[in-house]
Amino acid sequence: ILTENGQVLSCGSNSFGQLGVPHGPRRCVVPQAIELHKEKVVCIAAGLRHALAATASGIVFQWGTGLASCGRRLCPGQTLPLFFTAKEPSRVTGLENSKAMCVLAGSDHSASLTDAGEVYVWGSNKHGQLATEAAFLPVPQKIEAHCFQNEKVTAVWSGWTHLVAQTGLLWLRA
Repeated sequence: ILTENGQVLSCGSNSFGQLGVPHGPRRCVVPQAIELHKEKVVCIAAGLRHALAATASGIVFQWGTGLASCGRRLCPGQTLPLFFTAKEPSRVTGLENSKAMCVLAGSDHSASLTDAGEVYVWGSNKHGQLATEAAFLPVPQKIEAHCFQNEKVTAVWSGWTHLVAQTGLLWLRA
């Protein structure tokens, strides 16, 4: 739940730490506040066993361990970044040179849209939703502009196993 003043509340299953309340119960029916380093949140997203938030300053946080098992299976022997195993909001590394405007989550993948119209993706690519040949992306990777016919992306949506992007301006008639 994203409040009008930029605070995040969560409720539901916490079996994988996806509520962002590390010492909370396995199930929560009363929404609890999530601490995001005093940052105002502008966008949130919930996946199967993980969640994300983008702050007004463009920082992306992720929590919930749901993507970690997939990452360990598809990237054996590789150490996953902390944000894959955190049960409380953890800054997503690899996005330091961009400002996120929006975050998205599928069942086992995550994405962010930047103020420059770029899309970054990470997590499972089981269904080709990350526009790469890699089976799993342990760090955010920018989808190349040619995939969007070199146009700036203005909006992105995520389904359970896919992403959809909009480029250019959408004109509406009155």
